[in-house]
Amino acid sequence: MKITFVLPDLNYVREYMPDYDGVFAQGIGYLSSSLKHAGHEVSLIHVTKDPERDNYIEILKGEKPGLVAFSLFSHQFGLVKELAGFTKEAGGFPTIAGGVHPTIAPENTLSDDNIDMVCIGEGEEALVELCDKMDRGEDYKDVGSVWVKDNGIIVRNSVRTLNQNLENRPFPDRSIFDFEKLADAKLGMLTVLAGRGCPYNCTYCCNHQYKKLYADSGKYVRFRDPESVIREIKEVKKDYPYLEFVNFLDDTFCLNKNWLRKFLPRYKEEINMPFHGNSHVNVLSEDVVKLLKETGCEHLSIGIESGNEHIRKEVLDRHMSNEQIINAFTLGRKYGINFSSYNMVGVPFEKIENTMETVKLNATVKSYKTHVSIFQPYPHTRLYDICKENNFLNNGDSEVSTFFGNSVVALPSISNEQIQFSYKYFNVFLKLYGVAYFMLPGAFSGIMEKVLDKLYLMPLHRFYLKIYPVVFPLVFPTAFIKRMLLRIAPRLVRRLKKIITKRSYS
Repeated sequence: MKITFVLPDLNYVREYMPDYDGVFAQGIGYLSSSLKHAGHEVSLIHVTKDPERDNYIEILKGEKPGLVAFSLFSHQFGLVKELAGFTKEAGGFPTIAGGVHPTIAPENTLSDDNIDMVCIGEGEEALVELCDKMDRGEDYKDVGSVWVKDNGIIVRNSVRTLNQNLENRPFPDRSIFDFEKLADAKLGMLTVLAGRGCPYNCTYCCNHQYKKLYADSGKYVRFRDPESVIREIKEVKKDYPYLEFVNFLDDTFCLNKNWLRKFLPRYKEEINMPFHGNSHVNVLSEDVVKLLKETGCEHLSIGIESGNEHIRKEVLDRHMSNEQIINAFTLGRKYGINFSSYNMVGVPFEKIENTMETVKLNATVKSYKTHVSIFQPYPHTRLYDICKENNFLNNGDSEVSTFFGNSVVALPSISNEQIQFSYKYFNVFLKLYGVAYFMLPGAFSGIMEKVLDKLYLMPLHRFYLKIYPVVFPLVFPTAFIKRMLLRIAPRLVRRLKKIITKRSYS
């Protein structure tokens, strides 16, 4: 039987990679390898541009699949509904949707007439069983973790027990992607999952829903055997020798110290490539950071999210103090690891003063890169429920389309203009506060900080947004030129960046 995956993968920040052709998706990679291992045929339609109906239908007719499978996050649901409609036009092919959104909002997903089934949670075993039964012409309405529409009635099968042995799965299949065209290849990046699951309960994240789903399934956070991870990296490097660094996609790569102590020395000995990862400040002790540096870590991403401790603790359920954050970033600088930060603006109950605190904290810790997004309520997360209870959802509309556009919440504490200002001007004020904190002598530092505070809080945010195209090139002339060059010659810019980076590390 042939299964055709459809992956919506549009680039929402085109100024950074205008020649974007998508990224390697670990989930589809694992599903594809499991299906192929079971004897099925697999293909992929990788949607990286706004889809054209006729072209999509023509491609799908050529594939002649027995099942069309969509993988999606909540912000991609609108696009998937459009693609599912095209799929039915192409030949009435059966459809299934999986991923984050179908898992946390299965009823909402199945409300679309063109989606026949959803897969809830981790899907390797479920999809293989489903396709085996469909291939044999058997009744497939009883497959665990799969909900099926049957004459307008939804058959809600229970979720399968969580697989505790990650070693019984084949390595993710990269061959169904046009790998040389992916952002991964252009950046020289080899992505790997060393484990699955996250122990934290951040209210804006779907993770706590996943933990509820698998409450009776044993350990939710699982780690692969170090040997398995190293073998996968070696195999990928053999197929794509031009890849230059490893990016561990785990939510919290540094969570398990014992695992790190087993894995990282072997990684250094057998792989010896620079690597990046994600972490939480609560697990970054000095011995961990030192080990990371000794074994090749050059970049670590940390979730700050808000510079206000009350917002972080009471609204986001992120229990870490500003002092802990500052200490973690200080360790990064001590050992020569670039620490970047993730941040949100427009969080429920947040005020414009709180977004300023987030900017100032990032300036204080000297974040290597700051990633800023506008808060969007994922359905059925705890923060979504809080928004609903407090009537923060705009006209009851909760459909998220991007993390970089307008907010879909209406907050009494902060206006949409202030949210847009905080998002667009985040790095502008970050740089200016950095000048105040680290480039001016004592008295002048305090004066400049007070001036910046007044400018940030002054009720001129609509005016600031209008003049942003002028302000950005003035504050970031180099970045502005880089963005312009990226649009003209993206490959040349990345090549030059690699050369400069290599020289800085030598």
